[in-house]
Amino acid sequence: MSPFVLPLAFIALVFGAIVLLNERRGLFYPADRFSSPALKYAAYAWLGLFLFLLGLLITASSLRPVTSRDLEHVSFYSLFSLHFILIVFLLGWWLLTGRPRLSQFLNIRGERAGEMVTGGFAIGVGGWVITIVMAVVVGAIISATGLMPKAPEPPPMIAWMAALPVWKKLIIVLSAMTVEEAFFRGWLQKRVGLIASTILFALAHSGLGSPLLLIGVTMISLVIGFAFYRTKNLIPGVIAHGVFDAIQLFVIIPIAFKTLL
Repeated sequence: MSPFVLPLAFIALVFGAIVLLNERRGLFYPADRFSSPALKYAAYAWLGLFLFLLGLLITASSLRPVTSRDLEHVSFYSLFSLHFILIVFLLGWWLLTGRPRLSQFLNIRGERAGEMVTGGFAIGVGGWVITIVMAVVVGAIISATGLMPKAPEPPPMIAWMAALPVWKKLIIVLSAMTVEEAFFRGWLQKRVGLIASTILFALAHSGLGSPLLLIGVTMISLVIGFAFYRTKNLIPGVIAHGVFDAIQLFVIIPIAFKTLL
């Protein structure tokens, strides 16, 4: 049996559940209003295509983890393939729902902007502290069970990112903090909730190749998602995501990489 069968069957199940919940309980309401049944069914088809492509991408990356040799020939801009897919999906959904104001579509609220920005910085730093504590605790538990190698090597992707020049790291941070927050919080969370959006957020980062980093990704997603739930504003999450990624890329990953070598 093809390794793609079960993941795609799961995607089909998720898609069917989303459509059923929207038809029976208005899952997308009041976030989305379709001007005609035809546009609603077109949106379903657009969502199904997106989930199918996302499932293929995640499954393929998990089946063949990237190696150091692969990274020698990979284009830097191929890192943004998932972000490109997310942007295209958001654009299509925005058009199908009648081109609402972007502030409404993505929950970008301008009131108390200064407070939201400073709050985002605090959430980013606080979320980073929480993820470090959780990673240390989980790492200690895994080490006590003997499952963690005594001299672990950094995943190839992390080593590759650690060696990137500053301007490329800045592009990664800016792209992640805007595109990922626009989709996972501004679109996904307000339709399917915090837990489901966090699970998908973690799955989308499975290519990092490190269980401890995935724990960190999951924790920061929960922290940012809770902030979005409380404020109903995308701005704090965007800032917090940027702060978290900047700390990881410019501080934690280079230090960890040098320590493990």
